[in-house]
Amino acid sequence: MRRFVVGLLAVIGFFTLLGIGGLILLASMAGSGRPTPPERIVLQIDWRKLPQETASSGGLDLKLFGRQQPSLSQTVALLQHAAKDSRVAGLVATLGDDGPGIASVQELRDAIAAFRASGKFAIAFAETFDEGAGGLQNYYLATAFDKIWVQPTGDFGVVGLAAQVPFLKGALDRVGVRFEGGRRLEYKTAPNSFTEAAMTAPQRENLQQLMDGLYGLVTADIATARKIAAGDVRSLIDRAPLSAQEALQARLIDKILYGDEAKVEALLQAGTNADLFAIDDYAALEKAAPAGDTIALIVASGTIVSEAPDDNPLQEGSLLAVDRIVAAIAAAARDKDVKALVVRIDSPGGGYVASDTLRRALERAKAGGKPVIVSVGDVAASGGYFAALPADAIVAHPGSITGSIGVFSIKPVVSDLLDMLGIKVETLTTGANATMSSPLHGFTPQQQALLERQLDRIYADFTAKVSAARKLEPARLDRAARGRVFTGTQAKAAGLVDEIGGLTRAIELARTRAGIDAAQEVQIRRYPAEKEPIERLLELVFGGGRKPPEIMAATDAGATTRALARRLNALGLYWHADTMRLPPLPPLWR
Repeated sequence: MRRFVVGLLAVIGFFTLLGIGGLILLASMAGSGRPTPPERIVLQIDWRKLPQETASSGGLDLKLFGRQQPSLSQTVALLQHAAKDSRVAGLVATLGDDGPGIASVQELRDAIAAFRASGKFAIAFAETFDEGAGGLQNYYLATAFDKIWVQPTGDFGVVGLAAQVPFLKGALDRVGVRFEGGRRLEYKTAPNSFTEAAMTAPQRENLQQLMDGLYGLVTADIATARKIAAGDVRSLIDRAPLSAQEALQARLIDKILYGDEAKVEALLQAGTNADLFAIDDYAALEKAAPAGDTIALIVASGTIVSEAPDDNPLQEGSLLAVDRIVAAIAAAARDKDVKALVVRIDSPGGGYVASDTLRRALERAKAGGKPVIVSVGDVAASGGYFAALPADAIVAHPGSITGSIGVFSIKPVVSDLLDMLGIKVETLTTGANATMSSPLHGFTPQQQALLERQLDRIYADFTAKVSAARKLEPARLDRAARGRVFTGTQAKAAGLVDEIGGLTRAIELARTRAGIDAAQEVQIRRYPAEKEPIERLLELVFGGGRKPPEIMAATDAGATTRALARRLNALGLYWHADTMRLPPLPPLWR
């Protein structure tokens, strides 16, 4: 009887999954019809959530009944195409993202500027530029448009930048948890939230320098765009929040009206037979691929790991699985049609070994005779910067965050907490250092010495590779290293990047290095091809081929410790000794 019930449940489960798959397929087909554009197009763009580096960033996109939002590079390409499309009269964008990266904003500002240079209008509408997360960045993006329109009840709540860094040591001491480890060197401040009671002098110095650099870039660009003196822009920000009427009088915005009125005004500006057409639908229109040479675009986004832990589509947006990206780089390098590679890196770093594997893939592609250009997104720091070193050129936005040349290792030690709770754990070992990575034991003097030696070795390798790739003499290298973090502009002055610019500039450099004529069209081919939402949901429903590590390790005697380490690592509380990663970023850059 038991076998019959189990078999029946298995059959029911199979047909349930089959039914779900059929519904998913039908939903996908229902949403895939090609839209019909109006005779005169005004592109309608919803940037209350800005495009991400990959269309799948941030996890699974369940927009089965609509169209997936284009990625950042796809959006730039769409705007370039629209600039040449005689049907497109202009665009109107609704802004309001809750915390875009400044480099991403600069990428879009450049694309909007190029669109306007073709003679077409661009209007930004926002309900408000509030003082919450993203207020400054959203207004910064708005200043790239011809006109900025705000709702009557909206505010100019742009109040500057703030970085609030929590320090947990006092609270952790009270509950019997301490962190042990080491760093190279004093500006590698990722562990500070757990090992210090307050900011150290190097942390305060570097973070303030970074914020001042970003704020200076943004306010200078705003001043130029709005034709207001830079000092006046800063004074207005210091007076904010301002009402919409006050912002209008200060020439910070151009008109006060509601969203429905903004759409009507945009259509009037476009002329007869004009209508709004969503950029997602515009992306779905058939476009003839350029007949010229091909440049490969590989987007490497997320924390660098050797492979995605359990083939879970929900994690794809936060992890950069090196095995997949290395395969993509190798495929592009082998492709005879591909004349050059552009690798877009948007990563705070990750494991030393995994970062080196990615670095080696770029090195091999370059050795194969094809130019390799790295384009830095919001961040390419620590392991992300390490991976970029072999490139023929590194191109960064003024507001990119890069550098962080250093390494650290910390672990939580919970033995005092367990004593307080009356929990006793017996440990058996077969080696002097068997408990080195255990959160149940602090480092012995011998283990601490071994850790320090390992950190010295990794830091020496990192700095040696930077010195060789960037041709920096020791004194200049030391000023650029020790864990310091830079804006793109500061990094160029330090010798860490070659040019200031975005993805478009990186592609221009790749074209030049490959010897492609400037007047010739080029095809941008993405590696690997991004999965459609339907493919990713089917993966989730029917499985990715492996069980989660927690299940695989259920019979392993060390499963508890490893599971704890994984959970702490996900929270940013635990790192192995090979970690090359930017400090956890304050909300300023989220």
